[in-house]
Amino acid sequence: MAVEVGPVFKGRGWGSLWIYVVGLPRCRQILRAHEDDLHPVTIDVGTLFDKGILRQMEGDDHRRYRSALVQAIGALPADRAEGQVSRVGHSLKDMSGLQDAAPMPVQTFKSLLARIVLDELAHVIFGVEPGEPAHDELVAAYGELGGNGLVWNIGTRQARAYAAIAAILRRHSATTEARGPASTSVLANLLQQGPVDAVMLGNLIYMVEMGRYDMAAFFRWLTWFAAMHQDWMQRIAEATDTQQAVAAAFVMEALRLEQSERLVRRVKRDFVAEGFLFPKGANVRFCIWESHKSPDAHAEPFSFDPGRFLGERPGPDRYSPFGIDRHQCPFGAYSIRLAAAFVTALATHFHIGLSGSGAPVRGLYHWEPAEDFSPVFTERKPRSTNGSRP
Repeated sequence: MAVEVGPVFKGRGWGSLWIYVVGLPRCRQILRAHEDDLHPVTIDVGTLFDKGILRQMEGDDHRRYRSALVQAIGALPADRAEGQVSRVGHSLKDMSGLQDAAPMPVQTFKSLLARIVLDELAHVIFGVEPGEPAHDELVAAYGELGGNGLVWNIGTRQARAYAAIAAILRRHSATTEARGPASTSVLANLLQQGPVDAVMLGNLIYMVEMGRYDMAAFFRWLTWFAAMHQDWMQRIAEATDTQQAVAAAFVMEALRLEQSERLVRRVKRDFVAEGFLFPKGANVRFCIWESHKSPDAHAEPFSFDPGRFLGERPGPDRYSPFGIDRHQCPFGAYSIRLAAAFVTALATHFHIGLSGSGAPVRGLYHWEPAEDFSPVFTERKPRSTNGSRP
C-alpha cells in the first residue's frame, strides 16, 4: 500500500480508523513533533498495579521509572554472554529429547523455547535460578498468568497469579537484599538503589510475561533462519574472537526481516502531519517492518545478509527494531545478546535441518514461520585440537 498510494495512508480495521506511516525518519519526525498528541497502546494492567507498564507512562513517571530501570540493567555484568551460551546449550540438549534426523514436534519445540526464555529471564531479571524453590513456584504461577500467550483482558485468574508472583518475589527480595552487592540481577540492582515499589515490581513481572512470548517466538524465527542459512551457522560455529559479533549480526538481520513489526499509538487530540488529519480517537501504526524493507535504508532489503551489521552499523533512521521514540525498549541490547547466545548455542552444538515449507502465518502477536515448521537437529561433532574435524 505504501508503494501504491504513498508513505502515509488510511484504512479501517477492527471497526476503527487506522493511519499507517512508513519510513523511519518520517515516523520519528511525527512522534517527536506530536508526542503530546499520541498515547502508546499496550496491555491495560491497571487492575493489578498503578501507573501501568513503562511504555505507556508519561512525564515524570516515565522518566523516573525508566531511569532507575536503565541504571539497573546497565549494572548487569558485561560477561554474561558466555554463561548464556552454556545455559542455552545445556537446555537444548537436556530438555528436548533430541533424536538425530527426526523433526521435533512443533508444539514440543515451542514449549522448549518458552521454557528456555522463561528460565533465562527469571535469572537475569529476578535472580532466580533453576533448582531454587522460588524457580518452580514462579514457573507454575506464570503458567497461570498466561500459559498459552499474553492475556490482554485481565481477569480473576490473572489477578490471582499476579498476586502469587508478587508474593514469591517479595520473599525472594528479602534474601536478595541479605546477599548484598554480589547479587547480579535487575531486581538486585534496583534494591541497591532503594525500595522497589509495587509499580516497579509490576513492571518487572510483566517484562518477563511479555518478553517470554516475544523472545520464544523470535527464537523460532532464528531457528528457521539457521536452517535456511547453514553457511552463516558454520561461520558462527568456527569463529573465535568474532563469534559474538557475527552471532549478533545474524540476530539483528533476522529482527530486521521479520519480528520487528510496528508501534501503535492512539490520537488524543486532532493534529495535522504530512498533509493528513490525524483525528482524535484514530489509531496510528508506525510501520517498522515495512520501513526496514525500504531500498533507501538497506541495499537488497529482502535478502538475508548479516554482513550489513558487521563493521559500521546503520543509524536509527535506517534500523530501529526496539522503538523510535523515548519509549524504546530498555531491554533491547540485552535481547540481542540473549538471542545471539541462542544462535551461538545452536551453531556450536547442532546442524539444523528444516521440516515444513509453508508460508509464514499470522500468530497471536507476530508473523511466525509456517505452522508446520519444526527443526531437525543433528549433533555437530566437535573440532579436534589441530583444527580439523575428527
